Order: sequence, then structure tokens, then C-alpha cells
Amino acid sequence: MKRNRIIWGILWVLSVVGISLRGGAVTFGIFTALTLVPIVSAVYLLAVYKLFHIYQELDQRFVTVDEPVRYRFALVDEYPIQFVGIRVKFFSSFSTITDLNDETEYELRPHSRIEKETRLICKYRGEYEIGIKEIVIQDYFRLFRISYKNKERIRAFVKPKLINTDRIGELELSEAVRDMELNRTELDVLSREYVPGDDRRFINWSQSARTGALMTRLFTGSDHQEIAVITDTFRQSSERSQFLPAENKILEIALAVTYYFRRNNISAAEYHLSDELVCLNVGAARRFDDFYDMLSETAFSDLNTHKLLYGEVMRKREIFQSSMIFLILSSWDKAADALLKEFERNELHTVVCYVNDREEEKLDLSGRKGCDLIQFSPYEDITKGLRE
Repeated sequence: MKRNRIIWGILWVLSVVGISLRGGAVTFGIFTALTLVPIVSAVYLLAVYKLFHIYQELDQRFVTVDEPVRYRFALVDEYPIQFVGIRVKFFSSFSTITDLNDETEYELRPHSRIEKETRLICKYRGEYEIGIKEIVIQDYFRLFRISYKNKERIRAFVKPKLINTDRIGELELSEAVRDMELNRTELDVLSREYVPGDDRRFINWSQSARTGALMTRLFTGSDHQEIAVITDTFRQSSERSQFLPAENKILEIALAVTYYFRRNNISAAEYHLSDELVCLNVGAARRFDDFYDMLSETAFSDLNTHKLLYGEVMRKREIFQSSMIFLILSSWDKAADALLKEFERNELHTVVCYVNDREEEKLDLSGRKGCDLIQFSPYEDITKGLRE
């Protein structure tokens, strides 16, 4: 294209020189034709912009991460003008198109259409635009090229992938559960810090003496929740490229863990912050698909802070009746650390699943009592994790 512009510029300058030196009808005709070329090209591009249409179709409204789905699009010329040098560019940050690329040029004859059918794969859970992002058109003489956003865009509603695994990172889930059974504290000595309004009859005086703070027993019965999975729904960034991979991986881990418990008949519940702390009991759903659908719809927000999560968890007494905690999150602050300390104080073994591969935010929980840390990259398989 740059070469064509240079050639046109040289010819136009030569035509001007010809007029100056010789004049004549032929010379003026050449000059006029060369002068009109960019004007005609601009009018042609405007006509293509107004008349050219694209139709897209996704085979299904709801798709799953990494699951290929049939995708079709059609380039349509409904007018008596030929469209040349048309390219389509696809959204590539969150989805991929198989067997097609952005470099292909299409030419449409008058009253014709070109149809393509392929497979589209979405990378992350969420709702975002897919398919053709923008259109590139150029004129017959290849002097000008313009790009503009596709007006007929489509959105995908993407669910997280359900992974059937017995391990996350380097942690074998069966070993974690077995250790929980061996190290379970007697039910009637689980406790938390006393708050005004608690029944003073349940104050744990021996633990209060050890900790230096007034502690109260959480419960005295034998019926309790085996495992609590706490899913953090705090959105720490406004950039889709940052929050979509992390949120996708958080839900992927939560689903993999709860699916393992369901398959092995282990009682568990998932908790996440919405307007309030929501509890989804894994065993209460008639089918795991029902639980999967509910957890897939979890909404993330910058309003769901760790401070708010801490307060809601402290009010949810049954969480402290659990024998084990899975805490899944992608950022760490004082409130998250305070929550972990509460679990430690109540002698609850906690597995922290930390989805963050930024070196400056690497988490170090060495020396923390009753805590396992598994760090994950938002872009890697959850069965691998990151080495500490």
C-alpha cells in the first residue's frame, strides 16, 4: 500500500511537471485522472462502509471454558458493486478461532456472500464479546485502508470448566482429608473470640488463658459441617485482561474441590460473598450440575472486600464448626490475614489456594500453624500450581 502511494505521488508530480512544460489536452487529462484517483477511492471506501454487512452466529448461547463450539459468519454484498480487499479481525484476548486468521483477504462480487464455519474456544469464564472484532477495507488502487469496529457483535456467556481431579497443585485431596480426620479437634473445644452478646456459659476459660483473649466455645454438639470452601469474590482490578483469568481460575478450583468431595461423599459447603454471605451446600443439590450452575453464576465485585468477607464469616458460626477450610483467593491484605488467624485460633486446618503469579505479590505463609499454601497461575493447569 505504501508503494502504491509512492507510485501515485510520483506520477502526479510528473503530470504537474508535464502541464508546466508542455500543457496540452493529454497532459491535462492525465493530471485530472490522477487527481481524481484518491477522491474516487475515498467515495468507494465510504460506499463499502455503508453497504457491507456481516452476520455471525454461535451455536449455543452458553458455552464452557476450553470447550469448542460451532461458530459461523457470513460476509454479504447485496449491491451492484464489487467489494475487494476485505479483512476481518477476531477478538483474540479471551477466545480463539480455529482454522482462520486475520490475514485472509476476501473479495465479494455483486449480490454474493461468503460463508465460513469453524470452531470457537473461549478461554475464561465470564461474559464478553467474541467473534469478529473489526473490519479492514481498502480501495481498488490499494492507496487507502481503514479499520472500523464491527457493528454486528455477539456476546458469549461462558461457564468455568469442571475438572475431575484428585489433586490441586501439589496437594493430594485424599491426604488432606485423611490428615483432617487424624488431627480433628474435639467438637466441644472449638472456639472463637468472645463478642458482647455471646452466652457466657460457653466461655472456654482454658483457651482464653492461653491466648490472652476471652474465647467462647462455638458449639457442643456432634453434628457439624465437615469442610468449608470459602471463595473470594473481590475484584481487585477494572481491567478485563487481569480480572477474567483470576476469577475463572478461582471458580475452577472451587468446582474441582467441591466435585471431589461430592464424588467421595464428603460433606462440604461453599461460601461466597454477594449482598451477604451465600452458602451452597454441595450435598443439598439433587445433581452436581445444579450446584455447578449456581456456583458458575457467582458475581465478582470490587465491593466484596476482604474486610466485609471477614465480618460475614465471623457472624457465620457454622463455618467454625468445620473440620477443615479451603480459602480460595487472588489477593492478600490485612483482612485476609486476620481471617486466617481466626481459623488458626480455632484450630481449623486451612488450605489457602492463592491465584496470583505476580512476583511482587507472592505470598509467604511459612511458619503459620495448621496452614497449607498452594499458589496458582491464572493461566496454568490447577493440578500443577506454582512452586514456592
